[in-house]
Amino acid sequence: MAQYDEIVKHLMERFADAFAQLAFNTTDVEMIAKLDSEQQTIKVHRNDMTFKVRRDDEEAILHIEVQTDDSRDKPMPLRVLEYASVLILSYEMPVYSLVLYLGPNAGQTDPGGYSYGDDTFGLQHKYQVIRLADLEGEPFLDATSVGLLPFTPLMKPPEGIETETWLRRCVEATEAAPVDSQTRGTLLFALSTLGSLVHDPMFFQKLISEEMMQESPFYEIIIQRGIEQGIEQGSREMSIKNILSVLTKRFPQQDMHQVAEALDAIMSLDRLIQLIDIAVDTSSVETFLEVLNA
Repeated sequence: MAQYDEIVKHLMERFADAFAQLAFNTTDVEMIAKLDSEQQTIKVHRNDMTFKVRRDDEEAILHIEVQTDDSRDKPMPLRVLEYASVLILSYEMPVYSLVLYLGPNAGQTDPGGYSYGDDTFGLQHKYQVIRLADLEGEPFLDATSVGLLPFTPLMKPPEGIETETWLRRCVEATEAAPVDSQTRGTLLFALSTLGSLVHDPMFFQKLISEEMMQESPFYEIIIQRGIEQGIEQGSREMSIKNILSVLTKRFPQQDMHQVAEALDAIMSLDRLIQLIDIAVDTSSVETFLEVLNA
């Protein structure tokens, strides 16, 4: 999900009205403000996007979670309940939650709520579940849904339309969107990125030129960040390799499988660099593992 997070959040912030209308299935909703999505509980966690909206003369919070796959760390009903509870306590107003599933197989078992007990004693919490794979894509090619155009390749094509023809129509509708060239570049880059979740990335490369996507300032940020992350990942892998090499030379009879697993869980490059020196001086593999687990 990480490679899609930033571009999806950018689209939600840039085209908040379109996502609010999707969530409530009405155009009669007004976006008031974007809210800070970082919630302080026992630990800090960040939901995807939170807005203050006005709907049917009621001010409320709209909380949107975007998932490429099913939730693994915690069942989605409990995650949404946790987020909504914190938001209700923070803002003391109604909270409406939407979970938007991008992947074609994701969200099929999401019940859209969490409940126990009965009407007298217990709890009932409901939220909206939208699977893009279940949505008819044709209505979203309309210019009024500009912010949702990048998601159309993940929706159902009209009956009888081949995939290639449908994707071409998605691209053409995005190219014709009534927006400036920078925004169009961002929409096309997002369409290519999100569409590659389901379809062959090479197909989008044939339909969308690099020059068109380069119109987007957001495109340059993502590409540069990807390069930086690639460099950091390469440095991290090299550091792990160096640590294992040092330990193997010093303790040739020792099994390094457990060490390799522990090192692979360390994301901090600075920490791995420190561990190279520790590997040089450690008295045993067991002592080194104690340092890792400390």
